[in-house]
Amino acid sequence: MKRQAMSSSIGATAGSAAAGEDVWIPSVCYMCYNACSIKVHRVNGVVVKIEGDPESPHNQGRMCAKGNSGLMSLYNPHRLRVPLKRTNPRKGIGVDPGWVEITWDEALDTIAGKLKEVREDDPRGLLFSSWDHGLGPFGEAFATAFGTPNLNSGPAGVFCGNGLHPIAWINHGSFYLESDVDHCDYLILIGSQAGSVVHLNPMGIGPRMAEARLRGLKVVAVDPICSQAASKADEWIPLRPGTDAAFALGILNVLLNELGIYDRDFLRKYTNAPYLVGSDGLYLRDGESGKPLVWNLAAGVPQPFDQVDPGDMAVEGSFSVAPGMAAGLAAGPAAGLTFGPAAGTVATGFQLLKDHVRKYAPEKVEEITTIPAPTIRRIAREFGEAARIGSTIVIDGKELPYRPAHVDWSRGAVAHKHAMLTGVAIQLLNTVIGAVDVPGGHLPISAKGPGWEPRVGPDGLLVPDPNIVFLGVPYPPRKARQPETAELLELFPVSVYARSVIPTTLNEPEKYGLPYRVRMMLHCRNNHIMNTANPHVMAEAFSKIDFIATFAVSLDATAEMADIVLPEVHYLERLDPFPNRMHCFVLAAGGFWYWMMRQPVVQPAEGRRQWLPVLFELADRIGMRDEFYRAVNSLLKLKEPLALDPGRTYGWEEIVDQWCRSRFGEEHDLEWFKGHGFLTKPKTVEETYQRPFIKGRIPVYHEFFLRAGDDVRRVVEEMEIEWDTSDYQALPDWKPCPSYLVNGEHDLWAVNYKVPYHAQSYTYENAWLDDLTGQYPDPRAILINSATAAHKGIADGDRITVENTAGHNVTGTARVTEGIHPEVLGIMGTQGEWASGRPLARGKGVHFNTLIPYGLEYIDTLSGALDACVKVKIRKAG
Repeated sequence: MKRQAMSSSIGATAGSAAAGEDVWIPSVCYMCYNACSIKVHRVNGVVVKIEGDPESPHNQGRMCAKGNSGLMSLYNPHRLRVPLKRTNPRKGIGVDPGWVEITWDEALDTIAGKLKEVREDDPRGLLFSSWDHGLGPFGEAFATAFGTPNLNSGPAGVFCGNGLHPIAWINHGSFYLESDVDHCDYLILIGSQAGSVVHLNPMGIGPRMAEARLRGLKVVAVDPICSQAASKADEWIPLRPGTDAAFALGILNVLLNELGIYDRDFLRKYTNAPYLVGSDGLYLRDGESGKPLVWNLAAGVPQPFDQVDPGDMAVEGSFSVAPGMAAGLAAGPAAGLTFGPAAGTVATGFQLLKDHVRKYAPEKVEEITTIPAPTIRRIAREFGEAARIGSTIVIDGKELPYRPAHVDWSRGAVAHKHAMLTGVAIQLLNTVIGAVDVPGGHLPISAKGPGWEPRVGPDGLLVPDPNIVFLGVPYPPRKARQPETAELLELFPVSVYARSVIPTTLNEPEKYGLPYRVRMMLHCRNNHIMNTANPHVMAEAFSKIDFIATFAVSLDATAEMADIVLPEVHYLERLDPFPNRMHCFVLAAGGFWYWMMRQPVVQPAEGRRQWLPVLFELADRIGMRDEFYRAVNSLLKLKEPLALDPGRTYGWEEIVDQWCRSRFGEEHDLEWFKGHGFLTKPKTVEETYQRPFIKGRIPVYHEFFLRAGDDVRRVVEEMEIEWDTSDYQALPDWKPCPSYLVNGEHDLWAVNYKVPYHAQSYTYENAWLDDLTGQYPDPRAILINSATAAHKGIADGDRITVENTAGHNVTGTARVTEGIHPEVLGIMGTQGEWASGRPLARGKGVHFNTLIPYGLEYIDTLSGALDACVKVKIRKAG
């Protein structure tokens, strides 16, 4: 489907307004990261209204409060207008930078001089930090051309998807996941608010969730707080923070060992559940090909997995292998098979899983989570029965497996020390009932599309198509080695990223074998200081960087640490090609692929510039144009005659136009996108529900974790550093977060939560959203359970101080409620601003991250997640 041009916007530009002008212009919202299509109403050069674009398959005309309020951020009088230079060399929270205004030429000359200096010394000394999703390839191209491996997204890579994205890659071939609510009858949300405007693609999934609820979809929300999603669910199950894995493993145990509910056919055909495992925990392999073996029930012998019909594979059971039968077999990648004096016993990976989860009896899980054992058994039974194992459905003439039950999880479940194991445990619930990439189940955002699809990797396991790979993938594991990156990614072979480590290496690069230190940071669109861990600890780490150049709309907490601040444009003043990158912001079951164009609807005031054209200018100033252009051509796949020519300079519109024509043909140039807003293409049923149409298997038994762990242990022993490798295990467990070692007066956990009308810290400086927040008592308060409050003598409205074990504390107003676990305090995230350049947000609400401790002992060394499980004590404020 090619969208027709919007007639009212034909001829409309971001230039000076004609008298009597009244136009609607298509663009893309950027009040959060979900990239909704919008129509912007401009009258006489002034934006007066923003609406969702009704023709967009992404948000279908719907718009949240954040998107509607975008014009208030555009006309915020506190936006930066000119470049600023720091005159005070001392850096820290509350330290006056001593800003002086400078010209753009002085600013760029200074930045270019610092870039040249760092590049000549050691280019790895540059850290490029940006969470500007759609324009990520250009940042990557700049870092590549410069010669630094240190490119990161900032705080989003500390908590957000560390225990989700790796699991999504190895099970779906996708970076993000989405619930097929259109066909689902039973949905468990664990630490997720899908369908409540605080999750991925909220304006697309939200209405579909509402329609599904009307037809009978049951939603069970498992969360310490009765969140937005939990308040609308059929059932809210509060649990102790950080125990999500125990809950999932308890459900899994009941399904496998008490009820016997699991999809044997799915496990045989699409997983490594039948692979035989030896006594060393590694696959039993064919001695010649090295391929994993399965037990052929028809022949009564082990054979390579790709030589046995799935129907003949044993999915469960243990088998004795006689010495003669063992000839030609190998245990592990190369070792000889050792069975003992007469025979050896091997088991399928699935049998090992069944045996492993027996220790998670509901009564034991109740002790860990506080969820009653009968509730665990009931939820397991309801979930298993709702899956309708063995059923099929016909969609667009194709008969497909139908599994109308699954689990969706998000940051709440995995912002913990053992995030990877938690993600594995939750994913197994979907895997064992066959609810992966089929109608009614959990779906990938964009694993299979026009010209790409997951592939078969080593040992027959699924690997994503390299054309959509974003950041790293966990399988096959990367080879562990002496670190070169500031995030020590080389010691995280199964992670997607490890952003949380950067403050550690800023402080002590030599301790971790880095042959350089980070001397300079280019930074935009994230807030390291406010949105990571305790801000004083973060400020101390980032103060070790000699020179920071920041692109900012307003002076936030991280901009206050900069040496030069460059005034960035607002998203309604930007030209951004394809901000909904294919790995992220496309509805999995929405029926269409689509590529959007964010275009400026007004011209920026003099003195403000979009950061990306400035990046091209900096490349010129430091003599890096040739390398930069070659990197851009490679990442954007620009071919002659549309490839960038290092012999000439380009305007930003010209570059975008060439990208459009290169990707979609001459008929879809920039002017076409300006008039139409986006291009669509229908999705096929094979692309939406890929599982029956792809070949790669998904892991039930994570054998590769064992091998990766051995690899990391070898390296860290050589480096002589302490490094936790205990989570490299083939089957998941619940393990307590560090806060579980704290007893005594610190008897509560503090957790944070999201609301539908804020995203990160950026939106708190918006006047309409500030007013909306102030109309409700909860968002700026500290939630406390009514029984807990009564026990501690705290009344609704009392001022209370919350303090962690390190003595860091915050103060706020108590809000007494039944909607929170009795052992938990709830604080809305990313508020409590202190930066002087954000007066609307300053001093309002409670800054949760102040309570988050920082150190390697709080970081999951598989996924890179920073533990947000915080033990605290409370008292009435004096």
